[in-house]
Amino acid sequence: MLPPSNGKMSDFSEIVKQTQALPKLPKHITILLGNEEPSYRDLTNIVLWSIAAGIPFISFYDHKGLLRKSETLLKAQVEDEKNVGDHIIWHNSKGAYKNGYIGRRIHVKILSPVDGKAQFAEVCKTLAQQDITIEKINIQSLDSYLRDHYEFPDPDLGIYCGKTFSLYNYPPWQISVTEFLNIKSHHNIHHLHFINILSRYSKCEQRLGK
Repeated sequence: MLPPSNGKMSDFSEIVKQTQALPKLPKHITILLGNEEPSYRDLTNIVLWSIAAGIPFISFYDHKGLLRKSETLLKAQVEDEKNVGDHIIWHNSKGAYKNGYIGRRIHVKILSPVDGKAQFAEVCKTLAQQDITIEKINIQSLDSYLRDHYEFPDPDLGIYCGKTFSLYNYPPWQISVTEFLNIKSHHNIHHLHFINILSRYSKCEQRLGK
């Protein structure tokens, strides 16, 4: 059984201390909710813990689309509980909302199936409407358009919730080198669970196709 939390500031201090000793940290964590309903309190904690660890990008993928529909609830809770000197940059379909760059910051993005196959279809329609010759439509041009939409670097670490590993139509072109690790649930996640999974990631040897 994990020890009880001693409070947010104590949790943050422990995360800073423990993660500074790790040989590597992900630049971008993506969380796959699987079949779980969003717990805004726990997702808020994950965002704030990522800030404490110095991770600059985090995304959440909910294949049901519930989290995207209620993104304002998550945004309100994160903004309400963050430290005064920390800044959150929210990315959505309307672009990035920036509330400052002084102090620690993190980029947050909510993903759903529309960012996968549906987005690929939209890119193809856009290229066709621009009257681009077929010779100029290739893997590189499609990749460039998709990356412009996605904005974030490819995730280094994917955390999936539940017993079953399924991508649920996560945008496949983003995860070719992603290391996937499992947690039982994001509900009631403890900050020591978060430290543990970062420690597990730091020990992974990513051969990048070699």
